[in-house]
Amino acid sequence: MRIHLSNAGAVRLNDPADFRRLDVLVDPQSSDMLERSIQRLGRREDAQHIRVSPSVLRFLSGQGGQPEWETGFANMLAYARKQGWIDEGGDVRVHLVQESDDAVVSAADFKAAMRALPAGICAVTTGQDDEVAGMIVSSFTSVSAEPPMVGFFAHQASSFTEPLLRSGGFVANVLGEEHHAVMSQFLNAPQGPARFDSGTWSQGTSRMPVLSDALASLECDIVWTQALGTHHLIVGKVRKTTCSLATPMVHFNAATHRIAALV
Repeated sequence: MRIHLSNAGAVRLNDPADFRRLDVLVDPQSSDMLERSIQRLGRREDAQHIRVSPSVLRFLSGQGGQPEWETGFANMLAYARKQGWIDEGGDVRVHLVQESDDAVVSAADFKAAMRALPAGICAVTTGQDDEVAGMIVSSFTSVSAEPPMVGFFAHQASSFTEPLLRSGGFVANVLGEEHHAVMSQFLNAPQGPARFDSGTWSQGTSRMPVLSDALASLECDIVWTQALGTHHLIVGKVRKTTCSLATPMVHFNAATHRIAALV
């Protein structure tokens, strides 16, 4: 098994049923990012090794409790103990392996490619009363139908991210052609109640702002967040939906467009 500390901020366990090896593959990244990832796993021992609890490995594997996997895992730990790689506290000594090849496209090329992907536009809202906040997103997507979950990305430095995480919930309001003023207000007004001066807003079941005539409004509890690169992935469980008649629009090539049916 191999733990992968990616420079996107994700931590995952690859090949969880390969008990012949245990190491950590480290993508090229800043020392601060690496140390934060190590602290999520366990603790640093020296420049080339960290200590990880077996319970962390079991959790990351996603296979804990399966008899066949548990047998292989126990045998691996027994071998590590025999070699002196497990300390008195039960933590395993794991070697760090530096990834040398991490070729990716430039930020400019990435953005040019993503501008070719049409996407719906949402005014995502959170908070209550004078602490309301909002942001326009085009990354909103369905995650699961059972249970009903949706997700989007928020930049870690956005003025929306802190109140969003503090609130613990959000409303995704899908915008149509009728909502250009709403979108303009969200993009130009300062964060807070001023962003809601355009449009017809009401309070949802959790008192968060709901756009009354949105194509759809989905009221959600945040059930998962993950820092990935410059953004947070936000996943919400949908508690209530409302729908209205409106003309949809999409974001494409850095502009908004109406949708025309093919005849």
